[in-house]
Amino acid sequence: MARDFFTMDDFDLSGRTVLLRVDINSPINPATGQLLNDARIREHLTTIRELRRSKVALLAHQSRPGKDDFTSLEVHAERIGTLLGRPVRFVPSLFGRPAVEAIQGMRVGDVVVLENTRFYSEEEALADAKLEKMATTHIVQRLAPLAEYFVLDAFAAAHRAQPSLVGFCEVLPSMAGRVMERELTMLARAVQDPARPKVAHLGGVKADDSIAVARHMLEKGIVDKILTSGGVANLFLDASGIDPGPPTTAFMRKEVDDYDPLIVECKALLSTFRGRI
Repeated sequence: MARDFFTMDDFDLSGRTVLLRVDINSPINPATGQLLNDARIREHLTTIRELRRSKVALLAHQSRPGKDDFTSLEVHAERIGTLLGRPVRFVPSLFGRPAVEAIQGMRVGDVVVLENTRFYSEEEALADAKLEKMATTHIVQRLAPLAEYFVLDAFAAAHRAQPSLVGFCEVLPSMAGRVMERELTMLARAVQDPARPKVAHLGGVKADDSIAVARHMLEKGIVDKILTSGGVANLFLDASGIDPGPPTTAFMRKEVDDYDPLIVECKALLSTFRGRI
């Protein structure tokens, strides 16, 4: 199957400075600040290990403003170092002088983890702005001159138009990391396969994204049915008049932004695509 994007196989990254955007957004105990699960971190180890002959500045986010687990990436850097079996430096700066000096001082094989990209206001405030605008943001203007390549490996966040995800693609040679490459390849295979019926499974508490995906897939005829689980299923249960229970509803209202508007959206989808969700 032909691909329409560059991968790490298309460039010689040896000795080069690489900005690597990953998605290591992980469950964290708000009381202790400790990671509860490192599965997402482990997913990116293949990409990081393949860049062992490069100088890697790692960009990532953790949660979002207002959430209990909206924290620094220091604990993530520690876990990456433990899993790699070598030192990984955390820098409590995103594009300030400490970050710039850390990147400039890297040697081949070094990995530096910069601060949570969502600590930086333009990451959220300029979401969905034009790409040209993303390229003029402080994070891109400060970090791009320090690097030679940009590797996007954050598949789970790649649907978001934010500076750390799409801004560097405008100014640096860019490519997919191994997680991104794998997911795009499998997704293309699933979508392009002519076999029917086709079923998509959507779940988790990021319900706004899942509901948008469900609408798109059903409207475009990409799939015939949608199976839901987790938070997405609870929203559709509520929308269909089935009470998921007070504890579940309380949890969902806490974790899901715009809960009531999403219920309205779910009701519309259930009506339009009757029997298919």
